[in-house]
Amino acid sequence: MSLLRSWFSGERPPPPEPAVEASAGEGLDDLREWLVREIAAGFSDPDEIVEAAGDVFEGQLDRDVVQAEAERMLPGLLAAHAREEATWPETTDNDRLEAAFAELEDGGIVCRENFACCNNCGSAEIWAEVEAVNDIIPHVRGYVFYHMQDTESAVEGGGIYLSYGAVADTEDAPLAVARDVVSTLRDHGLRVEWNGEITRRIMVELDWKRRRRAAV
Repeated sequence: MSLLRSWFSGERPPPPEPAVEASAGEGLDDLREWLVREIAAGFSDPDEIVEAAGDVFEGQLDRDVVQAEAERMLPGLLAAHAREEATWPETTDNDRLEAAFAELEDGGIVCRENFACCNNCGSAEIWAEVEAVNDIIPHVRGYVFYHMQDTESAVEGGGIYLSYGAVADTEDAPLAVARDVVSTLRDHGLRVEWNGEITRRIMVELDWKRRRRAAV
């Protein structure tokens, strides 16, 4: 009623609160959740995280606002993660995965973590990695990797899926690489699912706990 009286009396009522404030608040909540996941992923240092945040939230929030808020939030979130990391067991599933990958590399299989944005890009870009390693160690026979979307899924508890391939252009060569990958992962205590078909990626069940070696 008071709103109607203000109109009829010639007084313009105050404008409603702009919706952008609410959406900005929701955007900052999304930013915080994204920062927590990115910290847990363990691949980027704080400067890289701030830069990436501007790209991820482009179009949703002003880039300068996003990066300023990320810089403000990061110290507390990093400290919380460090406290949690201090409670982890001596050997985590991620430690086992890295050890398995190191052994596979010694055996001529190029291994990459958090490699490329998706499987299509990774499958194309991995050959440059294979060629680079082959210049140093000429016994390279294949590759295995998981990409950034796999990392996101793993951080949220979904495990990782590994893509693989072989240098030799034979029907059995990729399967031989996959069998070696599966065997080595299991030898390091990881739970692996693979049905033996070349069309299927290798699924690794793991409790994601990757230690942050980047500067905090």
